[in-house]
Amino acid sequence: MNSPVVPFAGVYGRSGIHDPSLRRGYEMCRRATRATGEIEYAVSLLLPPPLRLATWALYGAFRAVDDLVDAPGGAQPAPGAAESADEAGQGRARRLEGWISAFEADLRHGRGTAPVRQALIHTMLTWNLPPGLLHTMFEGLRGDVQGRQFATWQEWRRYNNLINTPLVLSGGPLLLRIAGLSVEPEAIAAGVPEAAAAWQTAVDAIYLTDCLIDLSDDLGRGHVSLPREVLDEAGVRRTDLLARRATPEIVDMVGGLARQARTWLDRTPLPPVLHPAVGIALGTYRDLYRLRLAAMADAPAALLHQRPALSRPTRLRLLFPARARAALAWSLFPLPVLPCGPTQPGVPDGPDTPCGPGGLSPKPPAARPRLPTPPTPHPSGARPPQLPAEAMPRHVAIVMDGNGRWATIRGLPRSDGHRQGVEALVDVVHGALEIGLKHLTLYAFSTENWKRPADELHTLMHEIPQVVRRMVDDKLDVRVRWAGARSRLPADVIKDLLEAERTTRDRSGLTLTMCVNYGGRAEITAAAAKLAREAVAGQIDPGSISEHAFARHLHAPELPDVDLFLRTGGDQRTSNFLPWQATYAELLFLDTPWPDVDRRTLWDAIEQYARRARRYGSVPRIPAAAQPAACEGSVIGRNPSW
Repeated sequence: MNSPVVPFAGVYGRSGIHDPSLRRGYEMCRRATRATGEIEYAVSLLLPPPLRLATWALYGAFRAVDDLVDAPGGAQPAPGAAESADEAGQGRARRLEGWISAFEADLRHGRGTAPVRQALIHTMLTWNLPPGLLHTMFEGLRGDVQGRQFATWQEWRRYNNLINTPLVLSGGPLLLRIAGLSVEPEAIAAGVPEAAAAWQTAVDAIYLTDCLIDLSDDLGRGHVSLPREVLDEAGVRRTDLLARRATPEIVDMVGGLARQARTWLDRTPLPPVLHPAVGIALGTYRDLYRLRLAAMADAPAALLHQRPALSRPTRLRLLFPARARAALAWSLFPLPVLPCGPTQPGVPDGPDTPCGPGGLSPKPPAARPRLPTPPTPHPSGARPPQLPAEAMPRHVAIVMDGNGRWATIRGLPRSDGHRQGVEALVDVVHGALEIGLKHLTLYAFSTENWKRPADELHTLMHEIPQVVRRMVDDKLDVRVRWAGARSRLPADVIKDLLEAERTTRDRSGLTLTMCVNYGGRAEITAAAAKLAREAVAGQIDPGSISEHAFARHLHAPELPDVDLFLRTGGDQRTSNFLPWQATYAELLFLDTPWPDVDRRTLWDAIEQYARRARRYGSVPRIPAAAQPAACEGSVIGRNPSW
C-alpha cells in the first residue's frame, strides 16, 4: 500500500498529536513499519487513527530501534580494515543497551528525549500500557543482536514460548483494550479447543515466517536463526547457507519450512469474541500471511538474497474488500470512550477536549482515588504491640524457608507447602500494615532456586504472580517493588511484577519488595560492572566512587538498610540475601517453618528487635524505658540463636 487512507496530518490531528517533535517520532515509527512490516502496515490502515498510531508506535519502534542499532557508530574502520563479526555484534549490543537505558530514564520522567522514544512513551502513557510489554520487546531485540543460535526445535520453541508467545498474548488483548474493550487472554481464547496449544501454534507459525523473512538479513550478519536440527535433517551445510548457495537441499528446506508455517497457521481459528472491526483486521492479517507463505514456498531460493514482498495486485485484491468491511464495522460499532494522551503544547485541556476520531466521547472525569482498605484482623483477635517509634525497625527482611519440608513431613507434595506459604505471606503483610512497618522485603525466589525440580519451579512461577496480584487487588496501602534479574524469568511473571509496581507506585503505606530471581552477589557484581562502564566512559572518577555511588546501581536503590533479618525453617544462614543492605542487620533464626508463620510471628520478632542495643561500632542507643510486654498468642519461642 503506497498511500494511507487519510493524509498523515489528518491522522495526527484527529488523534490529538500537535507537537512537531512528537509527530516526527510517530512518523519515524510509521516509516519503519511500512519499510519492514508490509503486512503490519497494511493492516494498521484498517484501524481508526488513534489505534493506527498505537500500532505504528509499538511495531515501528521495535523496527526503528533495530535500524538504529544496525547503524554504524563511532569511528569508521580504516581503509582496508574490515570490522569482524564479533566487533560488529558488540557494537550493535552497546548501541541497543544505550537506547534501552535512555528509554528507561525517559520513561521515569514521562517524556522521551528522542523522537522514537517520545512516540513510544506517549503511546504507553496515553493507553496506560504495562511496561512489561516493552521489556519483552527489548528481550527480542537483544536476541536479534546476539544472533540467536538454536540446536534443536525444542530450544527454538522454548525461546518462542518465553519471548514471542507472551508478546502475542499481550498484544491481542492490548488491541482490544486500546479499542475500549476489557478482554483478557483467557477470554479471547474462550471457546477455542485447546486454546493454549492453538495460540502457541499460531505464534510458532508467525515466528517461523519471520525467521524466513529475515533470512537474508541474518545471513548478511553471519547468523542462522533456524535450529541446527533443521539443517542436519535436510542435509544442509551451514557454510553453504552463509554463502547463500541455492543448493537443492537448501531450496527444499526453505520451501518445506514455508509450507510448515502455513500448516501451523491454518490450524489456528480466529478468536470468537472480538469487536467486528478488530476481527476483520486480524483475519486480514492471517490471510496476508498465508499469501506471503505461499509465495515463499513457490520461490524459496529468493529468500537467500532479499526479503519477500507481496505483489501489489495480490495485496490489493485482499485489502480493498477488507477496507470496505472495516469501515462499515467501525461506523456501525464505533469505539467506546478513548483516553486522551498527555497534554500537548497549544492544545486546550479540559472536559470538552475531544479524544480521537469525531463522534467519540470526551475524556471522562478522573475517578476519585479509592481509600486503602484496612488490614483484615487476625482470627484470634490478637493486636500488634504498642512500641515507641524509636524502637521500631524501619526495614524487615525475611527468608521464607521451610515450605517444602513442612509439606514433606505431612506427606504432601512440596507444591502444597508453597501454596500454604502464600497464605502465611499475606497474613504477615497484613500484620506489617497493622504495626506500622514501612519496609518489608521477602526472599520469594533466589537465583539458586532454578536447581529445583521442574514441577516445583512451575508451581513457584504460578504462585509468585498470584501473591503480587493479591497485594494489588486487595487495595491495601501496599507499594509493591521488585528486586531481581529478568534473565530466565517467564515473560508473564516479569509483566505481572512490573505491572504491580506501576499500579501501586503512588501508595505510601508499606513498601513490599519481592526479591524474585534475586542473588546478592549477582546484584553487587552487576552494580560494579555498571560503575566500571561509567569509569571507562569517563563519566565518573574511580577515586571518587563512594558507597552512595555504588548503591545507586543496585536493583532497588531506594531500599534502606535492613534493620531486622528474619529466617524461618531452622537453618541459620543468610543464603546470598541482601548482603549489601543487611550488613548491620540484627539476625533472628527461627525453627518455625514458613507455612506455620503468621503476623504474630512478625510482631514477636519486632518486639525482640526492640530490646536489642544497636551499636554500629559506637555508643549504643538508649533502649526503651519500658520494655514491651510479650505479644499475646505469640508463636515464637525465645530462640537461643538470637
